[in-house]
Amino acid sequence: MRNININKWFYILVLIALTLLSLYVGFYISTATAFPQNPSTQAYFDKICNMPHINTPGPQSPEVFWQQGGNCDDRALVLKTYLESKGAKGVQICWVSRMENGTMVPCYNGAMGHSFVVWNNRVYNPTLNESHRFYDADIPEFKQFLSEIYGFNTWYFENQTVGIQF
Repeated sequence: MRNININKWFYILVLIALTLLSLYVGFYISTATAFPQNPSTQAYFDKICNMPHINTPGPQSPEVFWQQGGNCDDRALVLKTYLESKGAKGVQICWVSRMENGTMVPCYNGAMGHSFVVWNNRVYNPTLNESHRFYDADIPEFKQFLSEIYGFNTWYFENQTVGIQF
C-alpha cells in the first residue's frame, strides 16, 4: 500500500516538472526566435524607431547605429541583422525611389529614396516618424502610402539593379 502512494506522488511530481519545463521552453522559444507576433521582435523594432535620426553617408554598422542613431539605411540594416540573428529567413532590405523618364528625381520632400525591410512578404519600416511606421504591413498598402505621400514609384529589392515600377 505504501509503495502505491510513493508511485502516485512520483508521477504527480514528474507531471509538475514536465509542465514547468514546457512553460520554460515555450517562453525561451518565443523570446529567442523571430516572428512578427513575438513581443521581443516588436520591442526591438520599437527600440530602433526611437533612436535619433541622423544622416549618414551609407549604411553604418549596427554598433555605430546604437551609439549615434542613423537614417533609414541604418535602421533597415539593424533590423535585418537582428531578424537574421534570431533565425528569420528571406529578410531583404528594399528601397524605393522616384523615377521620371528613366532618371531618378527627388520625391516630394526632397529625398532621393527610402530603405526598409521586407520579411515574409510583409513590410517593416522602422522610421522615427510614428505616422510613417509600418510593422508587419501589407505591401500594396505600403506602396500606396509611398506613392501618395512621397511620390515614390519604383521599388528595388536587395541586390536588384533594375527597379519595379508601381
